[in-house]
This record gives sequence, structure tokens and C-alpha cells, in this order.
Amino acid sequence: MKNYLWLILAALLLPALLLAPAVAQDAKPTKEKKTESDENWPECNLDAEPPSEQPEKGPGGKDYKHKEVEVYEGLSGGEHYWLYTPAEPRPKKAPVVVFVHGYGAMKPEGYEAWLHHLCKRGNIVIYPQYQAHGLEAPTNYAPNCATSILDAFQHLEADEKLTQPIKEDFAIVGHSAGGVTTANLAADYELLKLPKPKAAMPVQPGRAFNYQTQGQKKSQLIPFSDFSKIPEDCLLLCVFGDSDTTVGSYCAKYFFVNATSVKTENKNLVEFPTCEYCGKPCVAGHRTPAGLINDEGVDYLDWYGYWKLFDGLTDAAFYGKNREYALGDTPEQKFMGKYSDGRPVTPLKVWLGDAKVDPEEEYEPLYDRSGNRTEPKPEKDAEPKKEAPSKGKKEDEEEF
Repeated sequence: MKNYLWLILAALLLPALLLAPAVAQDAKPTKEKKTESDENWPECNLDAEPPSEQPEKGPGGKDYKHKEVEVYEGLSGGEHYWLYTPAEPRPKKAPVVVFVHGYGAMKPEGYEAWLHHLCKRGNIVIYPQYQAHGLEAPTNYAPNCATSILDAFQHLEADEKLTQPIKEDFAIVGHSAGGVTTANLAADYELLKLPKPKAAMPVQPGRAFNYQTQGQKKSQLIPFSDFSKIPEDCLLLCVFGDSDTTVGSYCAKYFFVNATSVKTENKNLVEFPTCEYCGKPCVAGHRTPAGLINDEGVDYLDWYGYWKLFDGLTDAAFYGKNREYALGDTPEQKFMGKYSDGRPVTPLKVWLGDAKVDPEEEYEPLYDRSGNRTEPKPEKDAEPKKEAPSKGKKEDEEEF
């Protein structure tokens, strides 16, 4: 009987003994495989190249629903606008995105790649000129935008053959002075008789040619609205760069802090960092969101950064999907692609909606206008400063 018991016990223990070494071996990290959190990457690789291809699919990607874009122009002066509608195939109806340009960018060429991207994804895109000239009163910016938007609606609704606007699906994105105007439009939508915004993304917002915090705080060039009026269910991303020598970070942080009605889970503050891995820094400066079609200015900072964030934001607002690409401090939101050697590009830095942020904290660009680092690189063993992604475009002092 004892012999039988030993046989049974051996039969039970043998599989466990055989499997134990295999399990232990699988649990060991292999030196050959480098993960995104692996610290074994070199400090710098001069042969590495930043991501050079737009993703095939997903937010920021090139899996477009439409092949062509139709363009219409309406009104004149500061109320003039461009209207982009998707074609081939032409949808019967589509959500609406308003794109608010930076100061002085009264024609859309500098942003046209992004405009076409948004439109070919299936959105009606309105580009209000909002300035008749450089001396247009800043108090007219938001009202002029509203006039353009409402006229674009009338133009589309007057012809049922045209793509009809889904006014309930309404989002706003803007750069620089247009970023401030984006926040003002989101706050004053009722006063301006606009649809309730489901999403808003002020990108590198500013209201003075001054990156210093006090310069932005004291400037009255573009008045601030009451940002507590931005609706609670609006998805809000406030974006700035770590080397913005034009407007700094004050306005982005101010909007984030003062949009007090927006639910904490619906808003994030995002910093684009400068990435120094491949030798020539990709500087997160003020002009990084702008780029011409088929121009080298359109790069991974657009695909994995600005375009991805806003695509994810509008997908979440309009269709209830891809929220993780825009909000939540998630891997998908922060991921900026990989270098040619496989190393991940420095990720975005994200503050969640309940984070303690001080808009009046002094801002010092990591790189100055001449492309020089403003402080020495940290020692290898020291806690790393911010690295970051950005395209090394020159700042334009006549546009903010």
C-alpha cells in the first residue's frame, strides 16, 4: 500500500518539478530585449533618426475615411473664413471642428496639413480668419470667429446636397493667440450663440510676445473670459512646450486651473518635452504645430503629438472611443513613437485634472531662440531633467 502511495505522490510532484525551472527561466529578464522602461539605452545615439512615418491607423494616423477635401470661402475682412468639407465620398453629415489660427496667420497655409488631416478623418473644418489685419482689436477675435462659424452653418444648410453639420458634435482647437481664443469661445459659447463645445484644445496659448509668466499675466492684449463657464462635460486639453520662447506656459496652466466646472476626469494639462537623444535636439518650440502639406515641417510631433491628442479628444467626444489617446496619463496618450534604433521618444508629460498646478510658476525655456540649452545637461547619475519631443523649427516673433 505504501508503495502505491509513493507512486501517486511522485506522479503529482514530477510535473511541478519539471515545470519549476521553466517558470523561473521565463521570469528572468533577457538582456537582448529592451523595453520602453529599460534604462540600458545610451544617453545619445547620433545615428538614430526620429520617427519618419505617419502611423497607419488610429489617432494621428493616415487611415482616412475620405480621399479629398472641398474648400469654400465666405464673408470678408475679419469675418472671412475657409470651410473644408470631406469628399470622395462626400458624407451626408459630419461633426464640426473650428480651427483658430495664431496671431497674423490669416491664411491657412501654415496649418493646412492639419486641416486636411482633420477633414479627411470625416470632420467639417471651419478656419475663421478673425483678423482683417494685424491691428484688429483683440476684443473682436471671438465675435468674428462666431460670425464666421454661424455663416458657415447657413451656407451648408442652404444646400441639402452639401454635407450637413452635426452641431451637437462641435469641437474647437487653436494655436497661440488662437489658443486663447479657443478657450474664450469654449467659455462664451452661449453668449456667442454657438453650439455647446464637446471638446477644446488650446495649443501653446499666449496673448503677448513674452514667455515670462508675469508678461503673460499682465498683458491685456487678448482679454480672458470666465473659464469656469466651460461646460463640465467638455473634454479639455491645455498644451504647452518646454522650449516655447514666444508665449511660455502661463496661459495653458491658467485655463487648466480656472476651468473649474470641467470634471477632473475630463481635463489634462500636457507638456511637450524636447528630446535630445539623437544628437540634434528636437526642440519643443512655439512653431512645432505648423507645417505645410508635403513639407518636412510635418513630423512625428504632429502625428504622435498634436494630431493624435486632438483626434483622440474628438473621437472620445463624438464617438465614445479612443479616449485613452487623449486623456488620463495613459501610455497611449504619452507615446511619441520610436527612434530608428527602437528607443521610445521622450513621452509627453501629463497632469491629471485634480493636479495642483501654479500658473504663476516661473517659466524658463529649456532651449533659447538661438537653439542653445539654457542650463547644463544633468549628470548621468542625477535625476533626469525633462527630455522631450519637438521639431526644431525657428520661432516666428510675428506670430503667436
